[in-house]
Amino acid sequence: MNVAYLDPAYSRHFHELAACIASSSGGQVLALLSSPAYLPYTMGDRSIVWVPGRSATPRALPAEFAKADWAPGDDARAQAVFAHAVEWFIARFRQERIGLCLIFSDARPFSVAARLAAQEAGVVCVYFERGAFRLATSSLSTQGLNARFSLARARAHEGITGMAADASLRHRASEPWLRLRFARFVLRNLLARALYGDLRYIQHKHYAAPHYVRLAWVQWRTKHRQRRADADELAALHNKPVVIVALQLPADSQFVLYSPFATNQQFIDFICAAVRDVAPGAVLLFKRHPMDASNDTLPSGARWVEGNLARFDAARPVVVCINSTVGFESLVRGLRVIVFAPSFYAGAPALVHATREDFGERLREALERDGDAAAGERLRADVLRWYQAPGDSFAYTREDIEATAAIVLQHLHAPSAPADAASGRQCRAEVSGLPTP
Repeated sequence: MNVAYLDPAYSRHFHELAACIASSSGGQVLALLSSPAYLPYTMGDRSIVWVPGRSATPRALPAEFAKADWAPGDDARAQAVFAHAVEWFIARFRQERIGLCLIFSDARPFSVAARLAAQEAGVVCVYFERGAFRLATSSLSTQGLNARFSLARARAHEGITGMAADASLRHRASEPWLRLRFARFVLRNLLARALYGDLRYIQHKHYAAPHYVRLAWVQWRTKHRQRRADADELAALHNKPVVIVALQLPADSQFVLYSPFATNQQFIDFICAAVRDVAPGAVLLFKRHPMDASNDTLPSGARWVEGNLARFDAARPVVVCINSTVGFESLVRGLRVIVFAPSFYAGAPALVHATREDFGERLREALERDGDAAAGERLRADVLRWYQAPGDSFAYTREDIEATAAIVLQHLHAPSAPADAASGRQCRAEVSGLPTP
């Protein structure tokens, strides 16, 4: 079976994983890239770089891009460029006889173009991103990631065993020189965007160098402020309701596409007002994303916290977020969690979904009930089985690659959910050599 992969993470992960999968079936590997800046991360794999163009038959952008400023839906030029990318993928998939496509992040316009092309060409896509357990696992699914992943649908696939509930989740060592590789990518991509202006319609980030310099500083500062709670910090929370709000990157695709708030500052102001109305005596704590370099401000009475939020577990807080991984981590630890957007842990029975209109009511209900540690353990087991593979995309071992390859093949051969049935049937027929039903 021939295996393709799209714009890889800035590591050897896809290079090694694709080779492992293809070699087991005597197939070949092909990298399909939106920019020549990704070439160094293919490690010499045969590659084809998309050259921006415009289709004569523009294609409407997917509804999921409605709030995305990187692909304005009413821009005819954006539609023509996107349609060209879809047509390019269809041609590449068919000419190269691709059976499986590995995609890092399903939110990039280039990834969405590949997804639509795969549905027409009968190719199965497996989507990857950094895992629910950072530096220990990768998330993967044929459904999609985060808001597009459904545990309820995943549970229908008995053939997927994934990772065991008691699997070791030790941190792996990161690949060396990752930051240097990323810096090289940013510079090469800036040149590519200067040469091909239409590239901006297919990339969801500007990759501006000064922005990443600021983020590097913020990450270093945050990493060196990880700490545990001291006695005085916990004593100040005694017998008071505690609400912890985990912020997300305002430029993150999950925030852009699904948040009911335009900015983190709007989110902060809304939560502060609602909490003061429902529970005037509550302790209100906010945590920035580790890569957030913005200058949001807090109203009087709320305060910033850094470090590991698990140190506040003894206070049994209610955790509020848009759809952050922090919500999953908190549910696993048996805490009460309220979210405003769909997520990969949306099927958790202890999770509360809120809107701007009913958040106060949902918060009041959450404060009056206890968390559910048993439900947290079940959620952890389900996510490991149906949504995780060992080894982070930037930190993995050879054993992780082999185990992940086996899990990818489970997903490839699992009976498709109804929404994926047509493309799944055709691809499995081509791979097995059987006629398409």
